[in-house]
Amino acid sequence: MSPRPIFAVSALALVLSVPAWAQTVDPASDLGKFRQYRDNGMQALDWKDPNAAYANFQRAQALIPDSPSILLLEAQTALKQNRRDAATQALSDYLDRGYLVDLKQNTEFRTLWNDDLAAKQHANQAVIGDLHVAATLPGFAIPNALAYDAAAQQLFVATVRTGKIVSLDPKGGHDVLTFRPGVAAYGLGLHGGLLWASTAATRQTEGYDPAKLAASKIVAVDPKDGAVKVIATGGDDAQFGHLLAGRDDLYVIDANHGAVLRLNGYAGELQTLVPEGYMDSPQGLAENADASVLIVADFISGLYRVDLDTGAMTHLKAPDGVSLLGIASLSVHGGDLIAVQNGFKPNKVLRLHLNADWSAVTGEDTVARDDSRISQPAQGVVDGDHFIFVSRSQWDNLDPGGGALNPKPAPAAIAAVSLAP
Repeated sequence: MSPRPIFAVSALALVLSVPAWAQTVDPASDLGKFRQYRDNGMQALDWKDPNAAYANFQRAQALIPDSPSILLLEAQTALKQNRRDAATQALSDYLDRGYLVDLKQNTEFRTLWNDDLAAKQHANQAVIGDLHVAATLPGFAIPNALAYDAAAQQLFVATVRTGKIVSLDPKGGHDVLTFRPGVAAYGLGLHGGLLWASTAATRQTEGYDPAKLAASKIVAVDPKDGAVKVIATGGDDAQFGHLLAGRDDLYVIDANHGAVLRLNGYAGELQTLVPEGYMDSPQGLAENADASVLIVADFISGLYRVDLDTGAMTHLKAPDGVSLLGIASLSVHGGDLIAVQNGFKPNKVLRLHLNADWSAVTGEDTVARDDSRISQPAQGVVDGDHFIFVSRSQWDNLDPGGGALNPKPAPAAIAAVSLAP
């Protein structure tokens, strides 16, 4: 649902720092096996057995090759083995995937630092893309989800803090609707002339009261007058996140269970497409042109391909020089995916190249990266050869209890960037 904390690497633990959700993870899944190998490796380090630790980290990397924690653990462990070339190679692979090394925190890597590594680190911070700020939102709103009606030049924005859906067009903006206190839309989509939204009650929204239950819902909104019709309701502990208005069906993430649900034909009851147990925090969703494949981005373990006819799911491994982790939004542009990656600094927008049947990622390009203008970016939409996205979301202005760190933060921003070659 909400952007996760930045992946933190500690000199002591070197593990991912993320909050726990209610879901369980199948130990036979890629994520389950990855965590077991990582834990085995950490235990071997505690037992002063770097050889066993390194072997387990290698097994973990085979499952999630772009894991930043594993790459740094390999570098650290190789140093303990006095294998400086292997440690340097692990750092080089880490930097090739767009990550940054904190030499103040990981002081042991200073002995390996050379001109080649320094050049890669510098390149990973360079500004890319010509961003144009299309709109700003005053106050503390936390814009998160977008939907765009190109014909009407109307952009719909769901704000988590204020629980509103706002309409923006060249003539100005107005509120379409405000949900009940404590409830907000976490996903938006347009289909059949209606605005579809997935709602959830969370402490990040003004008026939230944990004593007052508010089930997650799929609602259809008439954008002309804000009339709302409830289409489907989630289970007692469901917490809906991203929504995709597909060609034939609607898809929504249940963030509390790491599951993906489908509303067949935009009617009836929600069906489970991807059950709990395989992903930690699914967020982005994208459907191919013939509605036969769905790509799901799990924040922790990367991309998954779901065959919409059979339900079969495949974990797509990141090729060399690519990171598929920390992705908070997916959109389609031609045969490529446009991804918002807010799990690492600097945050960025990526173009992910796939093969014809979307069974493999073949490469990536950075579309936009600007640490001064992109801060905790949220969801986005494609409009022709432009990508419109929440470039400054204000998610980083929340304290752990859901309160505001600064009651008057810098305005949230929605920006556009060209996707043209």
